[in-house]
Parts: sequence; structure tokens; C-alpha cells
Amino acid sequence: MASLKTLVPPEPIKLYSCVICPWAARTWIALVQANVEFEYIEIDLKNKPEWFLKEVNPGGKVPTLKFGDEIIIESAVTTEFVADLFPEAKLIPSDPLLRAQSRLMSDRFMEFIFPVYREMLMGGNLDARTKVFDAIDKFLPYLKDAKPFFGGSDHLILAEIMIAPFISRLYLILESELVSGETFQKLTSDPKYEYFNTWVQNILASPGLKGTFDKAANLNWTKDRIASLRK
Repeated sequence: MASLKTLVPPEPIKLYSCVICPWAARTWIALVQANVEFEYIEIDLKNKPEWFLKEVNPGGKVPTLKFGDEIIIESAVTTEFVADLFPEAKLIPSDPLLRAQSRLMSDRFMEFIFPVYREMLMGGNLDARTKVFDAIDKFLPYLKDAKPFFGGSDHLILAEIMIAPFISRLYLILESELVSGETFQKLTSDPKYEYFNTWVQNILASPGLKGTFDKAANLNWTKDRIASLRK
């Protein structure tokens, strides 16, 4: 069971992030899911503050995590750092086999399902939604005992946190007026995908997602992004 008490880090933590960035959301989700005490600083990626570039991260990327006087970058690194720093949150399975299986699951999601999301959002090809079912079919063999979370965990684990920002944004597109409702209806009503969809709904209802995912902001950004690609 994940810790419910507020976890105080040994050094102050500042997270420089952006509400519309799925990569940055990884570390934000981890911190909220673990109930860590930290300071959140929103960075406008279209107009990055000069102080951020000079004093924090000259590369200008988010997430950037400040731990005491140390700067940590790259989403996979910063998110895993949070999981390692707070073992009591149990974001990483203690069983080596389950840990390996969870990492493989995450890798397969990025291999099979992430490209569908990327094609819709970055390529502006909303017709790519029809590929989601084939992608899920390929992914499902790697989704082990997700009741309610991977491996039978009662809370979100690291491997799920790594892909949760993309799952939430994929569902956001599929259930929006940007596309016809047929794909989402099939995804959420076809018994073949009940296992997958139930797992997704559990992820969306987790403290880490509920405390970080701004649907309105992300939908507005997605609409603007796709409109700009179609000009």
C-alpha cells in the first residue's frame, strides 16, 4: 500500500514543469502519487523565462527537478529519481521479476500505442485513431494482472506513471469532438477491450492523475495544435 502521509524530502524539491507537456507530467505525477512535499513552478514553453534559462536549465527543457542545489533533467531520469528517493511510496515493485515485466509493459506501450497518439497529435492525422485497436491488441499480452494496477498493485507504479500522460491525452483526443465518437464508443463498450479500458480508468482516477491532469488546458492546446497543422 502506498504511503498516505506527506513525505518530506531530505532536501527541498522544486519541479519546473508545464501543464501541457506529457513528458514533464511523468515526474509531476510521481511526486503527487507519492504525496511528496514539493514546489511546482510552471514554465511557459513558448516564452521561457530568462531566469529559468540562466539559473536553472540552459537547455530550457521540462521537467527539470531541483533537489537541494542539484539539478536533474530528462523525464525518465527525474521520475525514477523520485521513485528511488521515496521507497516508502512503493512506486517500484520489490519483486525483480515483476519490476522487469512492468518495464517491458511500459516499453511495449511506447512501441505500439504511443505512435498512434503521436501521429494524431504531432502529425495532425486524426484518421490514425483507427489504428488504436490493432495497437492495443499487440500491447495486451504485456499487461499483466492489472487489477486494479499492473501486477495486482493497489496503486499506480513507476512503469504506469511513465506512460500515464500519453494514455490520458490519447483518451482525451478520442473522447473529444475532434474525432467521431465511434472509436471511443467501441473502446469503452466492446468486451474485448474491457480489461484495457478498466485499467485506463483506474489510472485516470489515481491521485497522481487527478492531481495533475488539466483536461481543459490540454484539450485547448490539442485543438490549437491540430488546427495549426491543418492550415
